[in-house]
Amino acid sequence: MFLVGDIAEALVKIRETIQETLGPLYQTTNLTVDRLTQYGIDFGIQIGATIILFIVVLIFFWKPITKILEQRRQVIDKELTDAQKAKDNAIEIEAELNKQLTEAKQKVKEMLDKAEKDANLKRDEIINQAKDEARRRMDNLKLELEQERKSMEDDIRKEIVDVAFAAAEKIVSKEINQDKYLDLVDDILKGANE
Repeated sequence: MFLVGDIAEALVKIRETIQETLGPLYQTTNLTVDRLTQYGIDFGIQIGATIILFIVVLIFFWKPITKILEQRRQVIDKELTDAQKAKDNAIEIEAELNKQLTEAKQKVKEMLDKAEKDANLKRDEIINQAKDEARRRMDNLKLELEQERKSMEDDIRKEIVDVAFAAAEKIVSKEINQDKYLDLVDDILKGANE
């Protein structure tokens, strides 16, 4: 806890620091003519020095500084203009690339559609060729079966005729006219088929 004495010492130190910092301005209670005159002279010297400094800066430094600032402004303006042109150019390039990408996608889609259509046509052609080949083989097989059936019928007919002829020869033991007998067997066989 602070004591009253510590607070008093702190206030004294604060006042001394203010007096040292402000100097003669702090002692406004002791204004005399000499001090006022001294303040006026000091004020006049400060104003004169400031005006001289302003004139020196105006004569020797103002034009070069403003020239440098103007050049810097022009460089910045040029950079901003170039940046805007580059941005506009980039936007145009992006638009062109998007257009080309869209066209490329469309071409790829068309190519894929054409390839699919060609593949479907080729598939249909192969299927049709296979069907035609199967039909042709079936027709050939039917022809072969029909020829085989006729051949077998002829062989069976000959065997029947031979067996019948042999049996008739044994039964009748006389000479039979084979052509008449064959006609008779054909008639019998035709009747059996119907």
